[in-house]
Amino acid sequence: MQTLNEKVRAIRLLKGITQEKAGQHLGTTKANYNRIEKGHVDVSPAKLTKLAELFEMSREEIQNFQSEKDQAVAEVDQLKQEADQLKQEIARLKGYISQADDLLTESQTFFSYFFQLLLHVFPQDGENAVSLSQLNQEWSKLVSYSLQEYEAHRHESPLGIAKQRDLDSAVMGMRQQFFHHNKGKIQ
Repeated sequence: MQTLNEKVRAIRLLKGITQEKAGQHLGTTKANYNRIEKGHVDVSPAKLTKLAELFEMSREEIQNFQSEKDQAVAEVDQLKQEADQLKQEIARLKGYISQADDLLTESQTFFSYFFQLLLHVFPQDGENAVSLSQLNQEWSKLVSYSLQEYEAHRHESPLGIAKQRDLDSAVMGMRQQFFHHNKGKIQ
């Protein structure tokens, strides 16, 4: 951050005004004006008002002036903050990708087991019929495993939430199938 003396120098150079002209406007010599820009002499409120006239700026504009260097530093700081935010977002998304891989593996295991369970419940040959209570026990094992896994990840991953919705739908569908299957055996 520039001092007021440095800001006065930067504005003078930007406006193309010589130190001699600035000194004359303040009623002093070039050498004394040079001491102001170097910070050996403070810029009094009266001098600041006179410089504002010379620079065709307000006192506030001079005090708030940012050189190109300061603007560049501020922009770099802003970019660093944005980069840090992006790095955090990337890390979070990598976590979701990792969870997605885990969920895909788990889903594959789930559906493989589910397929075996269906083959066991609805055998092709009709000889290995399973009772509804046995089926419910097997299903409970499957559902309890998936629900535990869901509880561990439900706040972290939208994929976990989607998986739970799919699991709930599958449970409801299976219950209907078991009901209709068992109803057919009773008759």
